[in-house]
Amino acid sequence: MKNRKIVTIHQPESYPWMGFFNKMIMADHYIILDNVDFRKNYFQNRNQILTKQGPSFLTIPVDTKKYKKINEVRIVNQQNWQKKQFSSLTQTYSKSPFFMEHKYFFEELYSQKYELLIDFNMKVINYIRGVLGISTPITMASGLGVTGASTQLLLELCQSLNATHYLAGRDGVSYLDSSLFEAAGIDIIYQEFNIQEYQHFNQKPFFPYMSVFDLLFNQEPSKARALIESGDLLNERI
Repeated sequence: MKNRKIVTIHQPESYPWMGFFNKMIMADHYIILDNVDFRKNYFQNRNQILTKQGPSFLTIPVDTKKYKKINEVRIVNQQNWQKKQFSSLTQTYSKSPFFMEHKYFFEELYSQKYELLIDFNMKVINYIRGVLGISTPITMASGLGVTGASTQLLLELCQSLNATHYLAGRDGVSYLDSSLFEAAGIDIIYQEFNIQEYQHFNQKPFFPYMSVFDLLFNQEPSKARALIESGDLLNERI
């Protein structure tokens, strides 16, 4: 389609999964939804790695008593969580094929004390998109001056970037008011991401819902991107 512009919107996750970056690859513009309510102990402050014993969460301790919006949530740095997480990653993945290629990033990541969760998450997200060679522009929702709620918020964010299509998550079909997008002349397309299997170095059965770092520790960047990209061949659907 001439002048087609696909915009997608996603809350910033810690150690995101493969589907997070599939949407980024498929979109022409990626909006980080950082100014909505935080959901504690969901994927905004944790995700899973794969140990010999099975999946295990890396959780960033946060204070949500005073701070409710994602871009306000503060990390609780009284705990020595950085050292513990680096130790967990090292113990789990030191013998994986590509851990050493990313070790320096984690040494730097955990040597700093981040006050805001959003800053930590964006550091991780930008590192991964760089490794995968994703050039899709990213904009923070909080910087777009949009103040709606629910579907109206998503619509106005898309309109602010002159979207022709909104790439929604698979679950969006159950909560989006599609009539608002239809009236605005923006088509909704739903992500149909299927996790592509790869070989874990430390497990024989495949565990699909790990952080994308598990993939990066097991596959070189070009193959990792190919697996993520092939999970939803969006351009063949629209």
